[in-house]
This record gives sequence, C-alpha cells and structure tokens, in this order.
Amino acid sequence: MKISVIIPTLNEAANLPGTLAGLNTPNIEIIVADGGSQDATIALAEQAGAKVIQSPPGRATQLNHGAAKATGEIYLFLHADTQLPPNWHALIIQTLAQTNT
Repeated sequence: MKISVIIPTLNEAANLPGTLAGLNTPNIEIIVADGGSQDATIALAEQAGAKVIQSPPGRATQLNHGAAKATGEIYLFLHADTQLPPNWHALIIQTLAQTNT
C-alpha cells in the first residue's frame, strides 16, 4: 500500500528537515502544501524529494489541497515538526491489515 504523507507548512525551514529525514521510506509520497513561506521551506522540501504545492494559508485549507494531489491509498497528515518512530511505515501497514481496524 502506498502512503501519502501530507505536511502543511508556513516558514518551517527550522523544523522540516528532521521530519523529512524520518520519512525516508520506500513506497511513500511526500506532499508539502505550503501556505506562502518566506524562508527556505520550499527549497528544503524539494531537495528532500517532496512534491511541493502552493496553497492558500490555513492548516485545513493546506491539508485539503495536499489531499487533493495525493495518489496513495493511505493519507498520513503531519505537522512540520513531527518526529515519527523508525518503524512508522510498518506499524501503519500492520495496523490497517488487522481485520478489526
């Protein structure tokens, strides 16, 4: 299953690299929905291989714009400063594979 990770940003250059580094996993799509950053957020996201889309500002609006561009079967919405555990991808797949979830 492909996971689309959607991250809304606005001037998150200080936080985003750590989050993106933790997402270095095969078969995921990273979408950064930027609300008008004036710092290096967009450049850092692009360097990490994320798909960057421009969105009007506002967390909900940015999340919706990101979801509209996502191609995965699973959507994971994160804040730009979220740090996931190393096995996050496997945990999501295992949990969703359980018949009672």
